[in-house]
Amino acid sequence: MRRLFVSGLLGVLPLSAFAQQMDMDAMAKWGAADAVRYHIVGVYQGTSYVAGDGSGQADIADHVVIDLTWKLSEAKLVGAATFQNTKSTASKLRDREPVCLPPVLKGDFEFYDLLAVENGLGGMLHFTVRTTRPVVEVAQSCTASRRAVPAKVDERTEQFVITSPVMFAMPLPKSDSLAVSPDKKSFIVKKNGWTWTLTPSIAAR
Repeated sequence: MRRLFVSGLLGVLPLSAFAQQMDMDAMAKWGAADAVRYHIVGVYQGTSYVAGDGSGQADIADHVVIDLTWKLSEAKLVGAATFQNTKSTASKLRDREPVCLPPVLKGDFEFYDLLAVENGLGGMLHFTVRTTRPVVEVAQSCTASRRAVPAKVDERTEQFVITSPVMFAMPLPKSDSLAVSPDKKSFIVKKNGWTWTLTPSIAAR
């Protein structure tokens, strides 16, 4: 996988230019590594519906922290990952029509509860995630009354890509979805309202 990535860049950049832009110290460090510890912090800021029938909206904030060991040569999880969920917050509750009554949550809303982290297909991680929507009273006649929407729990799977630390040595193209942190210790990945910060370190032998 690492060789394919380098080959792709070589097809875009002249060899001399590519070599000049590579960080050879980083290449030596991470090219010799195999077991890598990852500290992953995910922060969500976005909009979601709050009722089980898809009605009502709110600004959602959520946060999850994951720690795991990744075997670079096999692109797979080693041992069990640990993770910590944070309680979701829902603010600025509103109907899809601004003039209508806003929704009222009758319990806890949990946008993103990570339940499991496992090896997935093609060198990706497989996340099992749960969203819990409580009973929600939503506008029935816009400004006259509300109706109760039953609580709903959804579980789904998501695929998560582990960014190889070998990419610290590469000249990454400018992108809104992938960047290296200013201290050059972490990758910052943005997707679907999430900002994921992945900080690798060489695992102790």
